[in-house]
Amino acid sequence: MTLLNLSGFLGRFHPVLVHLPIGILLLGILLHWLSRKEKYANLKPAVNITLILGVVSAILSCISGWMLAQGAEYNEETLDQHRWMGIAVAVVSIVYYLIYAEKPAIKVSTAVPYIVSLVLFVLITITGHLGGTLTHGEGYLTQEIAATASTQEVKKIIPDVQQAQAYGDIIQPMLQNKCYSCHGSSKQKGKLRLDGKDFIEKGGKDGKILIAGKSDESELYKRLILEALDKKHMPPKGKPQFTEAEISLMHWWINTGASFDQQVKNLPQDVKIKPLLTALQSNSTAAPAKPDIPDAPVAKASDDIINKLKEAGATVVTVSKESNYLSVNFLSSKKTGDAEIKLLEGIAPQLVWLKAGGTSITDNGMASIAKLTTLVKLNLDNTAITDKGISQLQSLSKLKYLNIVGTGITTQGMITLKGLPELQHIYFYHSKISKADSAVLRKAFPKVVLDTGGYILPLLEGDTSEVKQKPN
Repeated sequence: MTLLNLSGFLGRFHPVLVHLPIGILLLGILLHWLSRKEKYANLKPAVNITLILGVVSAILSCISGWMLAQGAEYNEETLDQHRWMGIAVAVVSIVYYLIYAEKPAIKVSTAVPYIVSLVLFVLITITGHLGGTLTHGEGYLTQEIAATASTQEVKKIIPDVQQAQAYGDIIQPMLQNKCYSCHGSSKQKGKLRLDGKDFIEKGGKDGKILIAGKSDESELYKRLILEALDKKHMPPKGKPQFTEAEISLMHWWINTGASFDQQVKNLPQDVKIKPLLTALQSNSTAAPAKPDIPDAPVAKASDDIINKLKEAGATVVTVSKESNYLSVNFLSSKKTGDAEIKLLEGIAPQLVWLKAGGTSITDNGMASIAKLTTLVKLNLDNTAITDKGISQLQSLSKLKYLNIVGTGITTQGMITLKGLPELQHIYFYHSKISKADSAVLRKAFPKVVLDTGGYILPLLEGDTSEVKQKPN
């Protein structure tokens, strides 16, 4: 272990040690003041012992605090104030002990120890407050008072949401309300600040948190949709949480390019995001967009299967806090083949959204996908799937969205799915289906939106792929 690592390790004992001088010195002050009365005079010996213990713990707290600050994730100004106030507590506690001792080194008035004790009390209070600000963020002390003063968060009304700035008027206020206390100017947990464009783009100690156009790869979004009890879920348990509508808006903003200067009107808006944007124009709280999942409840999926999927490189999250339905996204796509896809059979009743784009799945693996009869959205873009594989999906009676962009699937293969009753959107840009075949497909799928590409696809919640026209 290097000297720097050892210093950081010892510094982490500061939160444990720091409570000792607070409790012990305050107890010493209390005993001192009580011993003024004759009936409590027998407490005087205890004051000496208490104060010396308080002095030692204050010194140890200063040392550990200084070590902890070497890897600081805090606002420098507040940190400096806390550091020097802590040192002042240690120094004054030493002076307090010396002038209180039965045989003090310096002869002083009997009133001086009481004056010093009051000074020490004030210093402990200020130092503790600054420590709380570093740990919990600015405004922590008045947070509960503010919460009781108003039963609900004051909502910013946007007169004309289409003219508003997507980041400045919609996303930034959400971050300010829910994230700044831990990731603002006063505190940077994980060395991450979210109170400015440059800070957001820089990311934290674990790297970038925002990948423009890809919410499923952006920690800024992924942390929001983790289970509430997951240690990586943000905001942490006990902090104000993002609403379903806010999560949807964050998803939309990232997938439309995460622009910091674009107006809402210049960004793609699908039928699900428009009501959420319109709701920002009034004080009324719009009902969050209903996730595209079956109405029937479902039992919780096997933790064992979910853990195996995660080990295989998949991101597995619930699509709604109120249900057990799941979304699976294979981020380490090239490592994913038919064996990993077969694992999905174990969570077939719960799986409604599957993103297998860019994986190494073959037509043989489609037999497993055919068993996922609750699927609503399926991404197979940029895979080796052919007509033989796609024809196996006739069992997916709940499927609404299908992405076969960049595959070898032809018009003949797609027509085998014309009996799917819920199918609404098919994306097939850069597949073997030519634009000339669109008329054939429109006849086979008269109620389905056929997307031939050449532009950014309309945003669908949970479907984060973007398909852009390649230059000729």
